[in-house]
Amino acid sequence: MTTVMDTTTATPSARERMVTSARELIQERGVHGVGMRDVVAHAAAPRGSLQHYFPGGKDQLVAEALTQADTASRRVLRAALADGGDPVDVVRQVLEGWRTTLRDEDFRRGCPFAATTVDTSADNPALRAAVHDRFSSWHADLATLLERPGLPAGRARTLATLVQTALQGSLVLARAHRSTAPLDDVEAELVPLLEAALLTARPATA
Repeated sequence: MTTVMDTTTATPSARERMVTSARELIQERGVHGVGMRDVVAHAAAPRGSLQHYFPGGKDQLVAEALTQADTASRRVLRAALADGGDPVDVVRQVLEGWRTTLRDEDFRRGCPFAATTVDTSADNPALRAAVHDRFSSWHADLATLLERPGLPAGRARTLATLVQTALQGSLVLARAHRSTAPLDDVEAELVPLLEAALLTARPATA
């Protein structure tokens, strides 16, 4: 569900750096593999700043990292919704964004939402709910985009589920195999399927 997640600014504050560091470390290690001291060191932030900026502790920091990731990951999809873009192009852009991220980061970073789900689904209802909301929002946006050419709502919903699960699964396999081939395979099968579905949904022109 994600594309290249570059949310840095020219002069990020210490707080912004810590949120970005938390997001990047979660992508690499999962929530349980990231300690607060790790975030401070990664962000080159002053000691003691975590309590100042994040009085809610690690849960607050993780939640804000997920919000940052969500904003970045939905940028392509939101732009397509605003401009009447093609859902097939969205899928291509998301896959290409992940190819770039995986290669640039030596396959270390995956989806922060998936990582948070695996680590917290059983023992942290608040973070589980946060991930649920973000997965659901991305799915709803894609389903809306698929409906616009004329797909029935039910078909748009199931295709959005297929796209979302294919993207997530291919990302996991790509990291495991240290290869972008799973992303290529998903694109090779998913794009023609979506194109065919959208072609049949569009009204015939004279």
